[in-house]
Amino acid sequence: MINFESRFRAIIFFSIICFSISCFAQEKSYFNTIGKTDKMHKSIINKDNDKFIQDTNSDTIEQDSITEVSIETFKIIRPKVSLPLKAIHINSPFGKRTDPINRKSTKVHNGIDLRAKFENVYAMLPGTVVDAGSSENGGNYVKIQHGICICIYLHLSKIIVQQGQHVSAGQKVAISGNSGKRTTGPHLHISCKWSDNGKYFDPKVLLGYIAEELVKNS
Repeated sequence: MINFESRFRAIIFFSIICFSISCFAQEKSYFNTIGKTDKMHKSIINKDNDKFIQDTNSDTIEQDSITEVSIETFKIIRPKVSLPLKAIHINSPFGKRTDPINRKSTKVHNGIDLRAKFENVYAMLPGTVVDAGSSENGGNYVKIQHGICICIYLHLSKIIVQQGQHVSAGQKVAISGNSGKRTTGPHLHISCKWSDNGKYFDPKVLLGYIAEELVKNS
């Protein structure tokens, strides 16, 4: 039976994620909530672009390589879920922003930057590691194929998994850090894109879906 304190904490967490995405301490019991398979439902994916426009190991992209998505998209498949960190606080959102490196140009941020100082990083959905290595701009990175989408973690200090490895939601895959050229300090960059056309979408939508599922199953 859920006590009042646990229910209250879950409600507060859901509100924060959906409206301001500030901070929440994730409990162990929130990992691996009940869900269905992670099969891709191509009928809900925009197919107007069939190539990858930008290197996924960078944090910037062109405006026409992003697309909008709603929480309802993920509700169709209802995969098992987990937060990527024990605490969620967005330092830099998805979309157009002043470039943090040169402070002059405006570029499109292809993901979100989360506050994380050398902390454990967890897979948000079940999937398979399709790439894990190091790049000049993104530093140490991990890419996980989740069927409907691919999630990329950048600027890691340590990679725990290897290419071809299957991971569960909530499984530790890396430790956040400050590797790569395009970083001004320790944090976790997360990018999400559709599997079949390579278009990016705001990871905050996925975090919102995860929050909703965690509250529902808490």
